[in-house]
Amino acid sequence: MYHHSLRQDVFIKEEHHYLNVPKVGTFTVYDSLDCTFECLGNPSCLSFNLAAYKGADGKLRCELLSSEKYSNPEEYKRNESFHHFSIKTPCMSSPCQNGGTCVANYKYHSFDCRCKEGFYGEFCEKDFILYRLNVTQLVTLLVDSKLFSVLCHFGNFGCGDGGWTPVMKMDGNKIRHLCTSTLWSNKETFNLDGGKTGFDLQETKLPSYWNISFSKICLGMKINDNQPKFIVINKQANSFYSLITDGQYRATSLGRDTWKLLIGSDASLQLSCNKEGFNVVSDNPGKSKARIGIISNDQDHCVSCNSRIGFGTGGKPDESNSCGNEASKESDKGRKHIKTMGYILVQ
Repeated sequence: MYHHSLRQDVFIKEEHHYLNVPKVGTFTVYDSLDCTFECLGNPSCLSFNLAAYKGADGKLRCELLSSEKYSNPEEYKRNESFHHFSIKTPCMSSPCQNGGTCVANYKYHSFDCRCKEGFYGEFCEKDFILYRLNVTQLVTLLVDSKLFSVLCHFGNFGCGDGGWTPVMKMDGNKIRHLCTSTLWSNKETFNLDGGKTGFDLQETKLPSYWNISFSKICLGMKINDNQPKFIVINKQANSFYSLITDGQYRATSLGRDTWKLLIGSDASLQLSCNKEGFNVVSDNPGKSKARIGIISNDQDHCVSCNSRIGFGTGGKPDESNSCGNEASKESDKGRKHIKTMGYILVQ
């Protein structure tokens, strides 16, 4: 320990304060110098409390402590009955920012900062707040105490101004993101590198799916090499996971024309039912369904929907299309079988 090799500790007195941490010794002494020597003689002592007033025997209570106030700021309180003495440390200048805790290394006269969640850096001076960006760039986010990098989009690329955090990217030609896939109901990631590459053909599911709250959702679809088309849902939630995983239907009111914007002029839907939102399912579960989207029917009910536009889709008329537009008989633009790349971002 530090005291074996370096005996010139300088103690700083702070009147009427008390540090409530485990004690490594308790003595009665005549003055602060006696208590200082007791601390120096104990290799586990890093600070001490000394009574402000003498007892009936004319002595002061001296409490040797195993830690110091910089590592335990929540246990350091004003107390009229004691004075606190702490070793002079690099933490005296409060180098750790944003609520970080300074941990002194007495042997090497150095320190480390233990940062609160959401901050990092030598002095906890850096944060993971996306919305301070003003340009699309690769940033590091902290989720579940783990770091991951994503390409965060800033500016109006089709969903309005501000910063947008990627959540999922899916390929309608693949069954990985079908409506029945466990990716919609678990907290497992898929291909984190896909979160770094923007609106391309890589699929991904990021930790932001279950651990980022939001008030807006940006949905995008891209057909082949065309530019993606976007729509926005104003929806507040603790996470995307909380919207989807319980399977409960949650309605939106965008209207069929807005959903068709994702596909463009080729978009096709039947004219009736038009059930939209999250966890959208026909009354006949073998028919069209979508984790996010709209389903339609050629009859005045939602039992046998045979058309849809959405993300995480499934059911007839084509069970294999996990993202895009499926339309069967009596649809306004005829039969369609359009598989797209799908992009989900939140703000």
